[in-house]
Amino acid sequence: MAKVNLDISETLDITCRRYDTFKLDMDWTDADSNAIDLTAYTFKMQVRKTSTSSTATLTIDDSSFTKNATGDLVINVASSSMNMKGGNYVYDLQATQTSTSEVSTWLKGLFIVKDDVTE
Repeated sequence: MAKVNLDISETLDITCRRYDTFKLDMDWTDADSNAIDLTAYTFKMQVRKTSTSSTATLTIDDSSFTKNATGDLVINVASSSMNMKGGNYVYDLQATQTSTSEVSTWLKGLFIVKDDVTE
């Protein structure tokens, strides 16, 4: 029996600290190690307590992403938005190609928030 797997997402577990600025800088390349032109995409990331939770604990929209044609993608979230309780969450990062509206999930994994003393 033949099988096909359309899930291209990579697993990346993220650990961060409550009330700290969240900044994640990534470089994206294709299968031939060529930089992906990220200006051709919009991005969205959601963090939820579980994958079946009805509401997102944190939503990061395209305005929080800095991207360029050489594959550099930076996610910046202000410390004031990182006020979620310490614990384990799940997240995924979706990319939408602007010319085709094709949506694909590029990353998924655990989103671990460590408690902080200073608020």
